[in-house]
Amino acid sequence: MRRDELRAFFEHSPTVRLLRSDLAPWILAFLHATFKTDAAIAIGQSELRSRLATFQDDVHETYPEVMTGSPERYVAQWTESLWLRRFVESNSSEPQYQLSAAAEEAIHFVEEALSRRQNMVGTEGRLRMIIDTLQDIVRGATDDPERRLEFLNTQRQTIEQEISAIESGKSVQVYRPSQIRERFQNAINLLRELQSDFRAVEDRFQEIARRVQHLQAAGHETRGMILGFALDAEETLKQEDEGVSFYAFVRFLLSPTEQMSLRKSIEEIQQLAALADQQEGLQRLHRMVPSLLAEADKVMRTTARLSATLRRLLDSRSAEHRVRLANVLHDIRKAALQLRTDPPTNIALNIDAEIDIQAPLERPFWTAQPDFVQSEIQEHITDLTQAGAIASAFAKMHRLDLRKLRETIRERTLDGHEWTLKDLWMANPSSLGIVDLLGYIQIAHDDGHPVDPDAWDIVDWVPAGRPGVTMRARVPRITFVPKAASRPFGRKPK
Repeated sequence: MRRDELRAFFEHSPTVRLLRSDLAPWILAFLHATFKTDAAIAIGQSELRSRLATFQDDVHETYPEVMTGSPERYVAQWTESLWLRRFVESNSSEPQYQLSAAAEEAIHFVEEALSRRQNMVGTEGRLRMIIDTLQDIVRGATDDPERRLEFLNTQRQTIEQEISAIESGKSVQVYRPSQIRERFQNAINLLRELQSDFRAVEDRFQEIARRVQHLQAAGHETRGMILGFALDAEETLKQEDEGVSFYAFVRFLLSPTEQMSLRKSIEEIQQLAALADQQEGLQRLHRMVPSLLAEADKVMRTTARLSATLRRLLDSRSAEHRVRLANVLHDIRKAALQLRTDPPTNIALNIDAEIDIQAPLERPFWTAQPDFVQSEIQEHITDLTQAGAIASAFAKMHRLDLRKLRETIRERTLDGHEWTLKDLWMANPSSLGIVDLLGYIQIAHDDGHPVDPDAWDIVDWVPAGRPGVTMRARVPRITFVPKAASRPFGRKPK
């Protein structure tokens, strides 16, 4: 760390300003309770102010001189200090607030410091994690087949030795309770860091969007140049380490198999007796999959807004409107600068309400913009009981066997006689149902058997599993004839 970098960081970093603030303990406590404890990514303005007012009432019971201002004042101040980020969602009627990357860093720093004071400082588990990570890098980085086979053979020998020990009745070596708690704390700390990293990734997308909007509003660049910058910036972000890692994370997390495996591991960890006193960590672990999915969905919505900005840039009518608006604003600023030294004392405005101006051909007809349906990232949960019930119901469904029905028709008409659908139906009523009736009608249509639309037949049957109930259908008279395929428009039965 160089001195110039440290001085600039301590002078300009919003994270340092938050940690050095006089109200830092109360601000961090409120932000942590509001966004971290409840696993909330974004909160509406009215709800945020209501929660802050309740928090102030609780604080004033012990410290009446602390945070005596209005909730609106603190929310505005924290937004201006870059501790909160204010934005507007398309489906919301009020501004939304979320933690900034600087606030995430400050909360993570304090959580890490308090964790080291309150929890066990484990070294064995961290050393093992470092060794495993270094070995994984070596295995994954080498493209030498002999080296890869050597790694795999070593793993196989270790697994075979453990299997042999278990089969021979030897005692299984398991982690001690201290080792379990140490590794669990390391996992929770990594989870905290992961959830904080989303703000940094989102800030990169926001930076691109702001740059595009700045070029768009300035009006100095052509639409092609602005569009080229936006596409290049977005593609560059996806190819950078952060972008590659994020999209790989999304693909991994959206895999139903990985979700199920992760959820199973979480359920087994929650049953460990050695972690019975780690309730806060267990609750955070329980919310891990939904929370990460929500964080990823929030970042994806940011990219969707950037895409919407690009679509607006492609709209020539919107570009013309922005140019006209920029020219009007330029004229207003120019007039204001001219009148700054000698502002007018009397301003009069005359409005003629009698004038009726109509210019129906001045503007084109309004056309609705295309709607883009945005799908939300959802947690994949497989209900094995429901899936089994659906599979069982599907297996019990009556199967339509057109080959068998055609074989029945061929056998009945083999001697040269014609059979109506009603006679054929009555000859074998026990295994027939509505599905078979529709099958016979389809065969009559496909194979060219005569159908008389002016005559009707009534067929009855007893549905499977419902003895004592008779179903009845009225169908056109269908006559199955021998060798239907030889008749006009007939096709050979399959």
